[in-house]
Amino acid sequence: MTVSLNFFKLYHSTIIKALGEDAKKVNAKIGSIFADNWADKAGSLNNNTEFAESFEGYLVQLEFAEHVKVNCDGKDYTLDIKGCAICHGNEILRKEGLATACPIVQAAKYAAVKKIGKNVITKGVDKSGVVGECTIKFELE
Repeated sequence: MTVSLNFFKLYHSTIIKALGEDAKKVNAKIGSIFADNWADKAGSLNNNTEFAESFEGYLVQLEFAEHVKVNCDGKDYTLDIKGCAICHGNEILRKEGLATACPIVQAAKYAAVKKIGKNVITKGVDKSGVVGECTIKFELE
């Protein structure tokens, strides 16, 4: 079975619209559930490289994007994403002047807090201009 990008982008944008004021809170909760699902099975990780490899493997299995690369050194933590289905739904919201929501940002932040045990500061999301491509940037404290 294949999943239609047209269905998914409409589904994502419709869910965010339906949630209204609760969308931000629910998006964070979805991200934390994604992270918990991974963290509960990941076992112990000895360093940031093992963390990055393990979390990347999980994100790849979710099949929300064609390409996912996670990098995590002593201070910088990034996700490079291409071909993301969530972004297409967010583009519908953006065109309508509505706030967007990405549970992957929240999942990445929560996963690092849970497995690395450091405070994680979101530094931003860089967009290349191509819908579905971004680099999510964090800093570890």
